Amino acid sequence: MLQTLSRVEVVERMTAQDFFRRATKDRKAELIDGVMITAPPPTDQHEKLQIFLLRLIGEYVEGFELGEVRGSRTAVKLSEDQVAEPDVLFVAKERSHIITNEDVMGAPDLVIEVLSVSTAAYDRGAKFRAYAHAGVRELWLIDPYGPAGTEFFQRAGDLLKPTMPDGTGFIASLALPGLRLQTRWLWPQEKFIPVREALAVMRAS
Repeated sequence: MLQTLSRVEVVERMTAQDFFRRATKDRKAELIDGVMITAPPPTDQHEKLQIFLLRLIGEYVEGFELGEVRGSRTAVKLSEDQVAEPDVLFVAKERSHIITNEDVMGAPDLVIEVLSVSTAAYDRGAKFRAYAHAGVRELWLIDPYGPAGTEFFQRAGDLLKPTMPDGTGFIASLALPGLRLQTRWLWPQEKFIPVREALAVMRAS
């Protein structure tokens, strides 16, 4: 479960245009319900998990030429009062036109948020609603400290509905054809599984 205490900073209400003008490159910031939120630096556990997922998803997408993957400093404009910076995002090749030099203009197909104490309430609340309303096809909310706080959602009609791993612990992605994530990889006893080995397991499963 999430363990460390930290604090976010909240700035006065603004539009997405204001946000892009005022947000700085040296600190992660998001616009949630028209309010700019900046968070403290992530823990080492958060960073290691984010890097593992970015590499795993990135190499899978590249290998099958499925689209584009970005990391945690890419701004995603979901609406005029919602701008997110997901830890990992994927945009399918046929929708790559929504990626500009400055941001992603619209809903990614897959969003991954690695939770922290300072941001979990937003990720499960206002940001979740913004992702659902904008049309994100799949959302993973991952607790870096274990499965108890982790949730996977996939689109069913107008809603993002929870989905569970199968009996062997795999989650079959909706947004990434053929990708099956073994959930135990997210919380290793020591080191993360090598990405090349994880990809081989996914291709064989």
